[in-house]
Amino acid sequence: MRTTNYHFNIASSVASVFSSPTRLKIIYILAQAPRSVEVISKMTGETIANTSQHLQKLLREGFVISHKVKLSKIYRLKEELISLILEELFDLSEKIKETTENESAPILNINSKPISLLSIVEDIQNNKAIILDIRDEYETSQTPVSNAISLPLETLAEKAKTLKKNKTYYVFCRGRACEHASKGVNILQAAGLKAFRLKESPTSIRHIINTYTL
Repeated sequence: MRTTNYHFNIASSVASVFSSPTRLKIIYILAQAPRSVEVISKMTGETIANTSQHLQKLLREGFVISHKVKLSKIYRLKEELISLILEELFDLSEKIKETTENESAPILNINSKPISLLSIVEDIQNNKAIILDIRDEYETSQTPVSNAISLPLETLAEKAKTLKKNKTYYVFCRGRACEHASKGVNILQAAGLKAFRLKESPTSIRHIINTYTL
């Protein structure tokens, strides 16, 4: 039986988008909230010209859409699925590249053992745990996670004084490439709270919570 090339060619074209670290960064950023080319350039450390070139590739392949706001063109991901695929790509790369446990575990507890998101959802439902979103207010408002409490990192030290010490706190930011979640955990632990970091992206966390809390 002869195999046609159509599906392979289309998949190869889509896969080519993921071959650039810069485009992966852009997808990672846009998974949080819509941004202008200038803001994306600043966040990635790339020039505006290079950022614009990568955005044009993402537009051609149907990964992003854009609209005008005054004089700026604002870009956003076309489908939430794109962010989920990026998360799967991170997971796959950690497995095949034999990333160490401390870098790859979804959450690390005191004994450095991974804890699944499903068990966290159960703890939230049983009023044993609280999930904290420490992204800035703009990102949280654009891609909110249900059942998560928004406490931006810059306010966390002060707000930690008001949090209940009989709860377990799971902290997330943009995902595994964001250091803020670890900083947030350190702040909470310094306040005497039991806190752990989530490595998953807000999209993945939202997907799991929505799926298992209906």
